[in-house]
Amino acid sequence: MSVSKRFTGAEDELHASASAAAGLTDFGSSGEYRPGLTQLLNALDEDGPRFAPGGREFAWNAVVGALISRLTLVEGLRKHADVLSRTPRRPLVITGIPRTGTTALHKLLSVDPQFQGLEKWLTVFPQPRPPRDTWTSHVQFQATAAGLEAFFRSAPEMRAAHNIVADEVDECLEILKQGFCSNLWGSSFRVPQYDRWWRQQSELPAYRYLAKTISLIGARDSEKTWLLKNPGHLMQLPALFEVFPDACVVQTHRDPVEALPSLASVLVMARRISEGEQVDRHEIGRRELDNWAHASEASIAARASLPNRQFLDIRQADFHADPIGAITRIYDHFGFRLTAETVEAMRRRVKQSPERAYGAHRYTQDEFGLVPAAIRERFSRYMTTYGLH
Repeated sequence: MSVSKRFTGAEDELHASASAAAGLTDFGSSGEYRPGLTQLLNALDEDGPRFAPGGREFAWNAVVGALISRLTLVEGLRKHADVLSRTPRRPLVITGIPRTGTTALHKLLSVDPQFQGLEKWLTVFPQPRPPRDTWTSHVQFQATAAGLEAFFRSAPEMRAAHNIVADEVDECLEILKQGFCSNLWGSSFRVPQYDRWWRQQSELPAYRYLAKTISLIGARDSEKTWLLKNPGHLMQLPALFEVFPDACVVQTHRDPVEALPSLASVLVMARRISEGEQVDRHEIGRRELDNWAHASEASIAARASLPNRQFLDIRQADFHADPIGAITRIYDHFGFRLTAETVEAMRRRVKQSPERAYGAHRYTQDEFGLVPAAIRERFSRYMTTYGLH
């Protein structure tokens, strides 16, 4: 795939590349995503990362990939327009500062057949979910799996920290990024100019896009409850509840002194693919400290005006000590039925411990310039509110 020397002004070239790859031309309403796309492209040139060899191509392909996903969704909605009248009811939503157990909880809950989630390959190529036993025969599934293998070859240490599997559930972020107003772009690349713009935006259009996407993916499973997960929902609870007013939200918690260095380490691994060893660890530490301190404050403010019964708080330490106990609390609180068969299946997954199958995630706090006292100061209200001292 040819790559322009500059991102700025390359909108037409990027759209053409996506159309050529997908064989489609309708990206949906340009007003929903073009402003953010333009902001991102400008930032990648003006104050963007110092790309390593192949890094510019990686960033270019990431943008093209998001545009291909938009094309796929719009085509799917054209063929299945009736799904737009189906509003997903009472989704179970997991959120929390990253590295607080959201992924492990999400994967464990996905064992329950009463739930449906966003499988990774369907976030890339949104379509009505085919029968599971046919997935490996789909070219789009094969492309997603191959893309993940290539990613982990470039960053093998990522598997121990945050493994991603084509046929397992993934984050709403993979859908929300397709609106180009998303935390993903600022965490994936050094684009402070884009970050400044993004932090002033409401992601409501992206959440409406998310609702359309899950309605399409779940067209053949409309009776199943949606299981969604995204740490970034903390920043956008008003948008989440405007689109899903009856959402059941589980918020996970961990001392941010432990969570933030872990997050910074994961992002260093990811950004090393495009920036190589030039990646600025302290810049990542500063960004994530600011980002999630703001998110914690925003979530506390938003929850004050939302029904308390629609939230449940789970500490990561409690979940690790007694996973089934934490699961039982969730089901009891929101009125979901927990069968003996599901409990047994969950126990098997806990015993297999697939999230730990690739070794330990190793890092040190000081390599990201994160000082425990400064973290506690920035998160003092959050830590007091949820008893994390």
